[in-house]
Amino acid sequence: MRPALLRLLKRPSAVSVLDILISTSIGIEQLGSRERCIRCQTRRASRAVAAHEPFPALDADSEPSPNQARIESKFQSKLRIHDLGSSQNARHFVESKAVHESDPVAARRSAADWTLVPENLEYESDIGHLDDIGSRLVDKSHFRNDFVLWEELLRYRQRHYGEAGTINIWQGLTARHTDISLPVEGEQADFFWQSFVDAALVRDKFLHDLVDYAFQLQKTSGKQWSRFYEAIVGGFLDRDRPKQAVQWHKRLQKRQLFHVDDLTRILERALQCNSRRITWPSSGLRNGKSYHLSTGLRALQGICRSVEGQRVYGLVVPALMKRGRVFEALVMHDFLVERGDHPHSFDEVQPLLDNIKQLHQSTMRLKFQEYCQARFLPELEVQDQPLPQKQPEKDEAVVSWPQERPIKDEFGARLFATKAFTSDVIVGGLQMFGVSAIGPQSLREMALRAHGSQDILEKIKRLQKAGISIGDSVFSRVVRKLASENRDIVLYDVLHSDQHPDTLEDAATQEALLVSYYMARDWRQYNMTLAILVELVQEDPDLFNIHFRKHINAGEWNSASRIVDEMFIRKRMLSKESIDFMIQEVLSPRRKGMGPSPRRHLHPVDEIGFVTRVLRRAAETGVPVDSDIWIESLKRLGMKNRWSDLCELALWLAHRYSSKRKAIVAHLVASSARNTVMGTNTITEPAFPGDVLRAVFNPRMQMAIVAWGFKLRPSSNVDSKVYNPLRVEGLNLVPWVRGLVLLRDLEREGVRLETGWIRRACRHRLAVLFGPPRYSNRRMNRLLRRENPYDVTRVIGDMLKVWGPSLFLGQERRDLQGLLNPRSSMMSLRRSHRLVWNNRLYRTQPHI
Repeated sequence: MRPALLRLLKRPSAVSVLDILISTSIGIEQLGSRERCIRCQTRRASRAVAAHEPFPALDADSEPSPNQARIESKFQSKLRIHDLGSSQNARHFVESKAVHESDPVAARRSAADWTLVPENLEYESDIGHLDDIGSRLVDKSHFRNDFVLWEELLRYRQRHYGEAGTINIWQGLTARHTDISLPVEGEQADFFWQSFVDAALVRDKFLHDLVDYAFQLQKTSGKQWSRFYEAIVGGFLDRDRPKQAVQWHKRLQKRQLFHVDDLTRILERALQCNSRRITWPSSGLRNGKSYHLSTGLRALQGICRSVEGQRVYGLVVPALMKRGRVFEALVMHDFLVERGDHPHSFDEVQPLLDNIKQLHQSTMRLKFQEYCQARFLPELEVQDQPLPQKQPEKDEAVVSWPQERPIKDEFGARLFATKAFTSDVIVGGLQMFGVSAIGPQSLREMALRAHGSQDILEKIKRLQKAGISIGDSVFSRVVRKLASENRDIVLYDVLHSDQHPDTLEDAATQEALLVSYYMARDWRQYNMTLAILVELVQEDPDLFNIHFRKHINAGEWNSASRIVDEMFIRKRMLSKESIDFMIQEVLSPRRKGMGPSPRRHLHPVDEIGFVTRVLRRAAETGVPVDSDIWIESLKRLGMKNRWSDLCELALWLAHRYSSKRKAIVAHLVASSARNTVMGTNTITEPAFPGDVLRAVFNPRMQMAIVAWGFKLRPSSNVDSKVYNPLRVEGLNLVPWVRGLVLLRDLEREGVRLETGWIRRACRHRLAVLFGPPRYSNRRMNRLLRRENPYDVTRVIGDMLKVWGPSLFLGQERRDLQGLLNPRSSMMSLRRSHRLVWNNRLYRTQPHI
């Protein structure tokens, strides 16, 4: 800011004007063309709201009262202030009154409370907390889904608080009211989503929450804001942050918030992202020029690597040539061709071919010219020979009549689409020119002109008799199969689909479309995509896995479980990709050392029960399940205090992967080899079962089992329940020894136990119950110590009855106090002091 202007703003008169403007709660961008007095306007608004009467807006021809005129003239003589005001609110108020006179029910929904004076906007928009629920307009049932009101509050918060105000409204939408779904269509939806995305691009945590919300919205309602991916990834590119753009592309793709069409929407932004260029080796370039590759193109390459079947060559390379970026166009040509994205016509590569002479004797230039010669030989011959020379008639015949050469697909499609030519004429012409095959686009145009399935089959037979093949693409196989099965509706949808025939070759894209159509209950498109996948996959296990992931994505766990049972009966294996997808989608996230937090917007479901059941079925069919997944399953069962399920899973794992079954495994492997020779499927067994047990039941897991055994609140009547796991008559043990009992059962199944680590865990639990008082951050530890009905001798005695005298090595008789007070590390002591201090500070602060 200039010094002279700064001095003017510091004057007392200027400060008073700024104070008045700041106190006015409406933004400067809403200045009207007519000048009014803000004080009088505010008074009229307050009186109107109090009396539930509309207040008239001051027009240029209106006559004010004498008192009002004196006040206005006095105020305006000092300062002329434009009304930033509420003509829109007044108009809404008048409309509310008209509705009230005609329909009392509608009047309650559009009450006068909606007419907000500037003083009330600050209060009504302060909703980013859980205090005083019911005191704001948006807390009322008839205003909760009024997005016109939400838009007004959001605009106010944006004007006065910026990003913090936007997040405040977001918290009110998601935390204060969890049953509101943002609109996904229309200008209002664009305003809400774009506002939230703009604020989230600079706040990473908020962006994570926004993506989670969009994913849950799509999962529950099947709807999504169409520009969500473009706003996030394109927003990072606009801000010259290509690295974050690639990272969030992968996250959105993993959450299935990315569609292939979204890639074309961010191309322009990727080409304009040139904040930092990466130097490319310049050997072989003319005049020693140095060439650079922009970070935007690097980001585009990273995005394309994670997308299969993209077709962006015709958009990227010509756009770079229009900007004169020859070298970058050549680099992107090589990159896209390596990924199978080829130019569709010679026009797409001709500008690059004309300007590539800048790269004198460059290996990239030679490679590009060889590619063009192999793909566009006729066009290059015409370009290199502008003046045709007279050749012998024999040579002309050779050039004019190529043998066994397929026709270009686009040209063939235009031929079959021309109504002036009948199909017989076209087939005869192709046969005369020696065409050996037609592409999927030509087949589509031919099928569109046919009259039903039988006519399509007859035309295909005519092509075959003429020696013309329709190829072995997925599109051609689907068309032939649907026509032979007389599935006219599905065939009609395939022929009239807006998908390019090449996209049918991408299994990942078709699976994503299948899930999308299934969740939207669009059964015609679903049946069409399923027919494509059946022809594309052609193997039962892969198709079963696709249906399994589909039901998981839709939240239909019972259906997914039935798919797994069907695979078990048919001896089909669940893929590792399906298992990883199930773990990611079903299990709630949790922090290290903490239990999982319940997910929002979902009914209470048995996540870990479903996962363990599917994993056990998968392991029984021979699927190699990672030991980390078994460890996570045991941890979640133990943290949730589901002891019976924990014991069942632990004993099943010990029995499944026990080394005692090696002889059975060898027999099954030999039988599997014989069945493989005979061509049958069979169930396989893990090659190294002992390794799985050692990885799952490691020393840390054994200590955790002991600790989870103590996670049981004692009964008020000690002798009310009899716990006799050893089945000795008259023996009643403390139920806290159940962890030691489970470890002994695992030992009998072949699990190797670490007595030293188990002793350490037992001493730690005894110290929590009977040791010197020390504040614990675990609520269960504090509760057990407070309600412990047993004495130390009984607990130690029952532990020795289960384990034996080797548990404490006689220390319970020599030094009981030392047994109950194990040495603590300096880190443990510092943590204890910090917890005590935090607890005192927490108790002294007021809570809601």
